[in-house]
Amino acid sequence: MQIDNTLLDQITQNILGVFNKVGATQEEVTRKINDLLRDAVERFDLVMRDEFDAAQELLSNTRIKLEQLEKRVAELEASAKGESGS
Repeated sequence: MQIDNTLLDQITQNILGVFNKVGATQEEVTRKINDLLRDAVERFDLVMRDEFDAAQELLSNTRIKLEQLEKRVAELEASAKGESGS
């Protein structure tokens, strides 16, 4: 899963205000916070919006095809019954 770096950067910048007096360089703090946030987000097993939308579209298309196939099978069954009953 790819994580939105812009969001992580915004969160990191907000947290940096708290860590200004820690003694570590801003780059070290930024890197550590980004690593911690990435680990936390990945544990949630989240999907990006575009991945969700693509899966939803695929499901919708599959549902439409299934309905079409069910209708076609019903037509074929009706046709087969009509032929065997004649």
